[in-house]
Amino acid sequence: MKSCNTFGRIVLVLLLYLFPLYLLSAERIDIIIPKPQKCVASKGHFVLNKQTGYSSDSRLAVNAIVYLQEHLKQSAGYRLSKRSRSKAALHFHYTLKSVKKAEGYRLIISKENIQIEARDSAGFFYGVVSLLQLMDPVIWGTKRAKNIWSIPSCNIEDYPRFKWRGLMLDSSRNFFSKSYVEKFIDRMAQHKLNRFHWHLTDDEGWRIEIKKYPLLTSVGAKRGPGTKLPFSTYPAMRGSKKRVQSGYYSQKDIREIVTYAKARAIEIIPEIDMPAHAKAALISYPKLLKDPQDKSRYRSVQMVSNNTLNPGMDSTYVFIDNVIAEVSRLFPFGYIHVGGDEVPKGAWKKSPAVVQIMQKKGLKNNQEVEEYFFTRIDKILEKHHKKMVTWQEVWKDKNSLRDKNIYMAWKSTNAAKKIMKTGNNVILAPVEYLYFDQQYRKSKGEPGHTWSTPVSTKKTYSFTPLHSSYVKGIEACLWSETLLNIKIADYLTWPRALALSEAAWTEQSQRQWKNFKKRVSEYGLPRLKIQGIHYRPMVR
Repeated sequence: MKSCNTFGRIVLVLLLYLFPLYLLSAERIDIIIPKPQKCVASKGHFVLNKQTGYSSDSRLAVNAIVYLQEHLKQSAGYRLSKRSRSKAALHFHYTLKSVKKAEGYRLIISKENIQIEARDSAGFFYGVVSLLQLMDPVIWGTKRAKNIWSIPSCNIEDYPRFKWRGLMLDSSRNFFSKSYVEKFIDRMAQHKLNRFHWHLTDDEGWRIEIKKYPLLTSVGAKRGPGTKLPFSTYPAMRGSKKRVQSGYYSQKDIREIVTYAKARAIEIIPEIDMPAHAKAALISYPKLLKDPQDKSRYRSVQMVSNNTLNPGMDSTYVFIDNVIAEVSRLFPFGYIHVGGDEVPKGAWKKSPAVVQIMQKKGLKNNQEVEEYFFTRIDKILEKHHKKMVTWQEVWKDKNSLRDKNIYMAWKSTNAAKKIMKTGNNVILAPVEYLYFDQQYRKSKGEPGHTWSTPVSTKKTYSFTPLHSSYVKGIEACLWSETLLNIKIADYLTWPRALALSEAAWTEQSQRQWKNFKKRVSEYGLPRLKIQGIHYRPMVR
């Protein structure tokens, strides 16, 4: 009896000793952001080194392989060699059988080999992203760090919850260099965000080269002393207001950025804001876009005067058609965002051209004039084989716009519900959860806007998207009035964008704040730190 008790105590001691090791092993793989749908630990580690070879049976894996090779080259100083399947330890395998959903992947890591399975280019890329996140954070750095990587064995089956996982950067109010835009895109890709909404025009500046209208950048991209574009009441460009500030992206820049994004499974949605938020275009081509007889005087919510294109003039639509033609050739994705928000009260009130079009078309008020305007814009987009994305203000109970267009509900989720009831598609971008231009918390020491409610990382994570076939996805918006330098831009984006990625990717049943916070603090932030990102620390 005594020996039996002794044996029992020994077993108990062994269990108590081994159980924490098991937990440690399981915890070691729970480090991926966004959290995979299914991730199961197995015994051992795979050791990746210079001798590790790879094989691939699909050209769809090319972008993923290049991305992996780039990170190994910059942090380890070598690239993996391509070998036959029998001699390679890292395999990229195309399959429709084991991966059922678009952008999904399987990542199987054993002591002997690694297999990444997918059915499309995005799936292979996301498999590599998860593999990199399982490696030491120095893999994300730009300096030579180590040669051998120990990767925990596991089996991951993963796919996105939403097809549209977006983040918007406003390059109009503050201009950001091409290199920063590419870094911004790469950081999105690292966390499986796949729609880069690029706000390229507004009152404060026109940032995209249009060859048909060169004044848009030679005049509309400059502001300050001696220019036609004054500073608004908000800080609209970095630095001193005593000197001229300018910036725009050439068409060469844009093609290179589009290619860079495409290689990272990201589509770019350009935004050409209209009819309001158009001061930069108006000062560049007033004869085309302004009724010379219009005596209206008005200001926008941002206190910008007379900033709205005239919808009663044919030259306005000719201008838009020509702009959309060039934009369509630069951006291959099937959507273009055309704004539609915050048309100021009083716009066109004293415009003879608008009065004439109202009489001709039987329009009763400014709201119907706006509907007429966007009906024509929709036809222009259709002509150029693009669908339309707008802010929620463009939606009406009854209109003649195409069913496949998308409305971005930014004021509230209730607005999204109204839009969906009429059978229209929405992107959820509610200000109280997903406007990253807002402060994290209300404080004089915090950068960011205060016109809405504070948006903490926890609040972003708490966002529960509506469940409907009309909900195409979610998107966060980073407006740039207060982004006076890239440190502020980084600070307001990260770690909130990590919460965005998980809300957009991971099924609701798999999400839990305490677990997310631990992964961000222990693994997510070190990955950002090694890249020199000026993130906001997580509040304990």
